[in-house]
Amino acid sequence: YMCCNSVLDKDGVSAAAIAGEMISYLATKNKSLSQQLTTIFEEYGYHISKNSYFICHDQEVIRSLFERLRNFSGKKNSYPSECGRFSISAVRDLTTGYDSNQPDNKAILPTSSSSQMITFTFSNGGVATMRTSGTEPKIKYYTELCAAPGNSDVTHLKKELDDLVDAIVENFFQPVKNKLQPKPE
Repeated sequence: YMCCNSVLDKDGVSAAAIAGEMISYLATKNKSLSQQLTTIFEEYGYHISKNSYFICHDQEVIRSLFERLRNFSGKKNSYPSECGRFSISAVRDLTTGYDSNQPDNKAILPTSSSSQMITFTFSNGGVATMRTSGTEPKIKYYTELCAAPGNSDVTHLKKELDDLVDAIVENFFQPVKNKLQPKPE
């Protein structure tokens, strides 16, 4: 959480202090933190996430997996335009510095050719980032679905996100073909 203008690392201490302050303030209004979160969801839309990883000790498999996504139709920077039934509206690749949302297709976020990281934005409000761990033999994924305000059917939203994750796993990770081990339960 970034509660100030900058943060050097994960800042749980300052986030806990701000959360405590918010809880105290809400108590004066006879409102709980979960009630406030519901108010925020109703105004800005529900945001749900699902994150996990695969274990892969073979660096060539990891390189090949990400290069396949970068050259999806056989030419450079030909990223996929869909994943299963989900249409992709934007791609940001912080390994190569590519960002289809920018007029010049150049990422404005810092890039690093020494690690793999691609973010796909989907037409349904989903966002998925696939990246390698810097310290472990893992390919991680972070997915989020941002619903439009007024769309409060959380059961449907969770199913939509689950379906998106299933499509990403099947079409992008291809765990059987790539011999990826799922996160241990």
